[in-house]
Amino acid sequence: MKDKFKHLPDALQKQVVLRLAIGAGFFILFLIVQFCMGDIYFSLPCVVFGGVMIVNGGLLFYNSTKGNFISVRGVCRQIETTGIRKRVRNLYIDTEPYILKLPVRQRIRNLDKGDTIIVYLSEKTPVYEQDNGYMICSYYALEIRKEA
Repeated sequence: MKDKFKHLPDALQKQVVLRLAIGAGFFILFLIVQFCMGDIYFSLPCVVFGGVMIVNGGLLFYNSTKGNFISVRGVCRQIETTGIRKRVRNLYIDTEPYILKLPVRQRIRNLDKGDTIIVYLSEKTPVYEQDNGYMICSYYALEIRKEA
């Protein structure tokens, strides 16, 4: 199992570890709240969210090791940001025959036009047509490679 994990791309490895760690953290928080308060109603959301995150991380690991994902590689052509805080809202990726619009869910730093972006997504992810290109609303992981 360790060998399968090491053969995954780095971005997917980080997502699997992050989701499993968050799940484990919520189980620890469940134990702390249960020990201190002794009330199941306060600690129940922790165990539910922890279970959901561990199952989510396990499914991501399973789908990744079975090869049930697609990696889309392209060049960043446009970066759309929010007004005041300048947080990245959307990325426009040029993948030669078409333009791919990708709403960003995470914080991205040091991204410039011309950088290579690799998006890992499920085989079942719906793709929508929008403005002479395509739009993907969900993905597993996002990897940015700086071009020198």
